[in-house]
Amino acid sequence: MWQRLLRALGRNIDVIAFAASLITVGPLMAWWSVLVRRNIITMDYLWRAQLDHLPEGPEKLAQLAAVKQQTDLHLLMISGESATAACLLFILAVALFMVARHRRSEARRMQTMLQLTTHQLKTPIAGMRTLLQSLENGSIPQAMQREFLNRGVVECDRLEHLVETILAYQRAVVREPEMQPRPTDALVGQILSHRQALYAGEVVAWTTRSPSMIRCDPDAFQVVFENLLDNARKYGGDKVELIESVEAETWRLKVADHGQGFDPARTERLFEPFERGGGAGVAHGSGLGLFIARQLMRRMGGELRATSDGVGRGATFTMEMPVSQSSATPSTEVAHG
Repeated sequence: MWQRLLRALGRNIDVIAFAASLITVGPLMAWWSVLVRRNIITMDYLWRAQLDHLPEGPEKLAQLAAVKQQTDLHLLMISGESATAACLLFILAVALFMVARHRRSEARRMQTMLQLTTHQLKTPIAGMRTLLQSLENGSIPQAMQREFLNRGVVECDRLEHLVETILAYQRAVVREPEMQPRPTDALVGQILSHRQALYAGEVVAWTTRSPSMIRCDPDAFQVVFENLLDNARKYGGDKVELIESVEAETWRLKVADHGQGFDPARTERLFEPFERGGGAGVAHGSGLGLFIARQLMRRMGGELRATSDGVGRGATFTMEMPVSQSSATPSTEVAHG
């Protein structure tokens, strides 16, 4: 018990020191205020005692009024200084509370992330081990080896995607995005072509009304876009619709599916870390995807929004970025998959 208490004190030594300083400074400020007020009142008494020896008349009344005015001014000043000091102490106390709460929240987030990612890492690793052992033992028929190898590639992709998600989480918190001008049709098309080789059954209908030039971090853009496509595949089925447009110097890419959707009242909760959909048959996912996607979009100067007409009526996620250089081209529709 004592060791646990000492470890907790060691982890929060800076917060404890700050709190101890506030607790010490508060009484000292109060004592200083009382002492200064007492000195002001004492000086007022001494000045009035000296003026008592003067004969009654206009001059004495004028000096008494001056003493009273000066005393009132000093008392007002010390009252203002005391009130200001009290407000500062209150603000510092609130800031200390918020820092401590944020630290506890981040510690819980990190612990949850480690638990979830560890669990997600174990599943594909176990699958790969079983596959390799089966191949080594020769227990997989020759006709089925290609199918099992393809499953192994899928598990490797899951591992790679999880590692990219963890790295993106760190990037969203620490590193500044490396902004570069890129054409949207090339960005989107390259990612779709890559996914077509991985997920043969995924069908993406891409409608581009006005391909544009935007400034973005290509790696961050890929993480955001692939997270949205993964969500659409997990919760919305294999058919995904992409609608690209430009309105008021803002480039938009809508990723729409016709799956389970969500309650509109839960829209903002979808972007909280470790918030995962509760659809039947969906058990994997770290719950960091949409949180990271929105953080990366905002750090690139864009925004990520979500809309749905309700449970069972599909969902639409919209990426928004300011246009760097518009290119007016006719609408085209491309089907991938």
